[in-house]
Amino acid sequence: EIWNTVCSRAVWQPMGFVYLYNILQVGNAAWREFLRSLLSFSANQLNGLYIIASVLLYLGIMAYKHYFIKWSWRTVYVFTTLLNGVFSMLQVLLIQGITFGLSPFVFALGDYAFADFIIGIQYLPTAIMMVHLCPAGSEGASYAMFNTVNSSAYALSAAMSTVMLGIWNVSKETMISGDVSGMTKLTILTTFIQVSGVLFVKLLPRTKEDLASLHADQYSGSKVGGFIFLTITFLSILYAVVVGVLNIVKPGWAGESR
Repeated sequence: EIWNTVCSRAVWQPMGFVYLYNILQVGNAAWREFLRSLLSFSANQLNGLYIIASVLLYLGIMAYKHYFIKWSWRTVYVFTTLLNGVFSMLQVLLIQGITFGLSPFVFALGDYAFADFIIGIQYLPTAIMMVHLCPAGSEGASYAMFNTVNSSAYALSAAMSTVMLGIWNVSKETMISGDVSGMTKLTILTTFIQVSGVLFVKLLPRTKEDLASLHADQYSGSKVGGFIFLTITFLSILYAVVVGVLNIVKPGWAGESR
């Protein structure tokens, strides 16, 4: 039943979008080091950013439920992706010391915490889609598999962000010396990579009705699509695990600060 499910175009096409989109959400892995070393954020301030971001994540979910639920899934993703690009580019201003009179903490709150608000808006349409993809009789196993695809893409994205630290010199020592050019370039690069996810939005059905029409298409099955879907998922998990182990046993292997 699971194999028949992943072979359906109604499954591998939208989940392919979810995978591609999430894998492109590559963050700047040196950002917290920048806040701590150059802006002298205390542990309480960093924890405060995390707490506020968690609250905004919940508010993003509520915002979709009450305000954006009538929007098509494609529109939601395009709107939130572009909005995320704007907030991400605000990090460049903070790196250059341009905060328009606001304290660095308040300014960082705008671009760091509101990213979670945007993730919250995207969460419900993805969850709704995955629920509708589950075949009768194996809902639990199917939903767990779809969540694994979702999580594996995020894990691979995090692994890629670690590898990208070696592109430019963003070590703690370099930033403290006053050279933040690498940090600026890395932020711009990761922002453009994140926004590029909208290029695949046509893989996503507009609504539940579009998803149902894909299900109803008797010619939508593809064993090749199902095989590729599962292979990429398992390879992504393997890669993320390997990078995670290397980060533990050989810190700095990718060129980042130890």
